[in-house]
Amino acid sequence: MFHTFNHLLLWVFSLLGLSSIFLILINYSNEQPDSQAVKPITNTNASNQPEIEELRQECLRLREQLQQQNIQLTTEFQESTFKQIQTLLTNYPSLRPMVQVKPELPAKNIISLLTPLDNLLSTWGYELIGQAWEQVEYDPQLHQPDNSDIQPGELVFVRFVGYRQGERILVPAKVSRTLPGGAS
Repeated sequence: MFHTFNHLLLWVFSLLGLSSIFLILINYSNEQPDSQAVKPITNTNASNQPEIEELRQECLRLREQLQQQNIQLTTEFQESTFKQIQTLLTNYPSLRPMVQVKPELPAKNIISLLTPLDNLLSTWGYELIGQAWEQVEYDPQLHQPDNSDIQPGELVFVRFVGYRQGERILVPAKVSRTLPGGAS
């Protein structure tokens, strides 16, 4: 799957970058714009004031409860994800100095460190679209061709896998008529 350590590092950094973006988006979605702030009601009958105030307080309480639930869910997600990739995160910082001392270290010796990422993807229900260098029939719903003249059903090679979650395509597999570097 990985021929050089640089390809392995690129893949790991890409996945970690996507995870970081996902966590940033979760935190961003927890912030409420000012337009959702509770505004006082004017021009009301004095007899309705206690009921209106009670409803306003209930609204504030429910918003606070929702915000706390969002914080709790985000924290639980982060902790769960960290536990699943903890081995990778704790071992990764040691890889760089190890490769500097031993540059001939084959990438296959490092691939076992990526098992936590496979487990995380499985937990999330993410499935691979294709296998690297696998020959498949081109399907425009599942594949992104490197050349616009590739036709459905044409035999192509998977250059980079894609991911799906059930029927939803998260990222299509990148395909080509040829393998990289003329490999066969």
